[in-house]
Order: sequence, then structure tokens, then C-alpha cells
Amino acid sequence: MVDEMGMRYRPRRDRRQPRTRFEATSPSHARGRRIGKRGLIFGLSLLGLIAALRWYSGPDWRIESVAVQGNEGIPAEVIIAASNLQGAHFHFADLDAAARAVDALAGVEAATVVCRWEGRATCAITVRPAQPLALWQSQYGNVWNDEAGNVQVAHESLSARLVIQVEEGRPPLPGAQLDPRLLRALRELAALQPEVTRYVYSPRFGLMWVTPQRWRVRLGDAPYDGAMQQKLGLARALQAQLMTQGRRIKALDVRFPEAPYYETAD
Repeated sequence: MVDEMGMRYRPRRDRRQPRTRFEATSPSHARGRRIGKRGLIFGLSLLGLIAALRWYSGPDWRIESVAVQGNEGIPAEVIIAASNLQGAHFHFADLDAAARAVDALAGVEAATVVCRWEGRATCAITVRPAQPLALWQSQYGNVWNDEAGNVQVAHESLSARLVIQVEEGRPPLPGAQLDPRLLRALRELAALQPEVTRYVYSPRFGLMWVTPQRWRVRLGDAPYDGAMQQKLGLARALQAQLMTQGRRIKALDVRFPEAPYYETAD
């Protein structure tokens, strides 16, 4: 281009960048965008996991309801406390240990434990009570013992294979174990003469059997296996002999088979 003075010049180039519809994004910006998206997903997942853990460890999964069935003569609260289930987590409760703990209670022969989760955790303990071997009656209250010798307080309607009338002193203590010699004697008597269901007990003479002739046969206890069989055999032989002699007998003492004696009613 030529101006008025005849000189040639070139117009200045427009230095503004051309406007376009697209913008280039640097790799660092794209990476930041991806990291931000991943962080959001991770944060949301973490929040969801925390919420799930709080729910899983919350009261919905804690055993609050424990039902007890078949607990004749044994308080339900005693069984629940022994099981150690109440408040335990549903998935971490040891049901085998709970059943063993209830089995070990006096008056329990066996126990089963079943737990379910149906919106909340519940458990049921089914107890098979031990069978009463002897019911001890006294002025201080009644107790009973099972085949294992466990002593419990007796309720009014309880029935047992043997009934022991305590004449002197107190009956066995509830929660205690019956003396092994006395327990052995009861077992042997129940097996040897099942038709006899009532006996008398005193700390001095032990177990006593009142015969149809109103004789008191003092049996004591059983220090060894077969002791009651030996004593009953001796008592019947002496009874037959004394009846033949026409003696009026008040008591026949066979507590020590090597030295039996009798007391007359005269």
C-alpha cells in the first residue's frame, strides 16, 4: 500500500488471537477432574460403609428377647442369665456355650438354644428339666434332688419317685449337692424296692424304712455300691427270725451290717 507521499508501508497485523468454539484442555486439568470425581465416589462409599457398620453394630442385631420354655421349677431369669445371650450380637453369640451353661444348672437335664433374625434378633431356650428322684419334706420347707444330686426348692405340685420325711434338723440346702453316700442310698432303694416310696430321715440314723408291721428299719446311707442291697437282705432275714420268735420290735438297726441290733417295744 502507498501513502500520499509515495512511501510503501505494511499495515500492522491484528495481534488478537482468533476466537474459536473449542478450547484445548491441558493433561493436568483433566487429571484433576478425574481425581475429584474419584474422591467423591470414595467419600460416598465411605459414608455408606460407616452407615452400614453403625446399623450392623446397632440394637437391631443385639439379642434383646430371650424366651424360655419347659423351665419347670427353675426361674426363667436364672436360665437367661446363665446363657449370657441377652445383649450379645446375633452373629457372635456362642449358642453352644449358652446351651452348655444352661445344662450345668441344677435341675436341668438338657437344653437347646435357637436364635433367629427377622428384623430383630430373638432367641428361644428350651429346657428339659431333670426328673426328681426324691422330695424332702420338712417343717422348714420342701426341696427335691435329681439323679445327679442337685438340690432345688420344690413347688407344691412336684412329684418324685421317693418321698423323704425329715424328722430332725433341716433338709438339704437348695443349690447344694446331696451327700454322695446319701444319693447312692436313694438310687439303690428306688431300684431294689420300687413299691416302697416313703422313707424317714434323721441326721442320727440316716434313712429309715417303716415296714407294714410298723418296725423302723434304720438303713443309714450307702458308703459303697451295693450297700443297700446288703442291708435290706439282712433286715428281712432278721425280721423273719424275730417275727417267728414273737418279739415286739420297735426298731431294727442295720446301719452297720457287721453289728446289727434291734430295740423292743416293751
